[in-house]
Amino acid sequence: MLVGPGQEENMTETPKHVAPTDSQGSGAVCAVIVSYCPDSLRLQALVESVALQADRVVIVDNGSPIGALTFLLQLADGVRIKLIEFGENRGIAAAHNAGIRYAMENAFSYVLLLDHDSRLLPGCVEQLRRASRRLVESGIKVAAVGPQYNEETSGQRAPFLRFYRWSFCKIYAQSTSDVIEASILISSGSLIACETLQAVGLMDETLFIDGVDWEWCFRASALGYRLFGVAAAIMQHSMGDSGIRVLGRTIPLHSPLRHYYVYRNTVLMCGMAQVPFSWKLHFSLRLIARFFIYLFLAPQRRERCRLIWRGLRDGLQGRHGRIALPV
Repeated sequence: MLVGPGQEENMTETPKHVAPTDSQGSGAVCAVIVSYCPDSLRLQALVESVALQADRVVIVDNGSPIGALTFLLQLADGVRIKLIEFGENRGIAAAHNAGIRYAMENAFSYVLLLDHDSRLLPGCVEQLRRASRRLVESGIKVAAVGPQYNEETSGQRAPFLRFYRWSFCKIYAQSTSDVIEASILISSGSLIACETLQAVGLMDETLFIDGVDWEWCFRASALGYRLFGVAAAIMQHSMGDSGIRVLGRTIPLHSPLRHYYVYRNTVLMCGMAQVPFSWKLHFSLRLIARFFIYLFLAPQRRERCRLIWRGLRDGLQGRHGRIALPV
């Protein structure tokens, strides 16, 4: 069932496209995995789950230490995957773009974006590809399709979010046949046609990390493209390094440095015309509430608060890119 608006329940430069080759064929999927100091067992489980479903696997490493890099080289050799080494942390957007460029240059039809802390259940990629094809055949301009994901830290099934001008709603799948229109999809698990990336553009590398997927989704929507969650495609995903239990809910807890980017990029996105006012209001209020949770309940409270305040200041001053060190 396609769930569209009004049917809610439970409330950079783009490379030149190359025509598909006979070896890849129409519909070929290139999976792009971004790694940064990955957990070896978790990454291996992801690669094994993806290698059976995608036509090619590319790992873009954002400057992992030598031990992790050695593991990546061994993994790449054993599973016959392409490894792109940055040698430094250039951010998730730059890593995604490197993988996207590889996919375009090698004539793949789709890019499947993945973080190293995700894992696909069997059949996930094919469900996404089928849903995308059906939507396009029905005349819809599809930006991306994404899986139903279960948050690993909390065990919660994530809803799909739809933002209107003044309000937003959470939509939970009622059946595995549901294809739910959403305003945003997280980058991990998103299947995007290379033709769409040509039209919309690549990921915004100035954001570095956090909000990169939201910004791209809103940019695509502003151009008339639509996003969909596919209930039959299932993914396990971790949203944080740990979690804090508050009023029966688990709040994902990132590192203090990640809080800098979360708060700074939220401020930057509040100044973007393509971002709905309801998103700006909702996420601003959520970050205010979470600041007090971090202040009283999180470890490293002083460091977190310091970096949050710096993120707010830099966002108001319009600063982009990677934070200058030392901080």
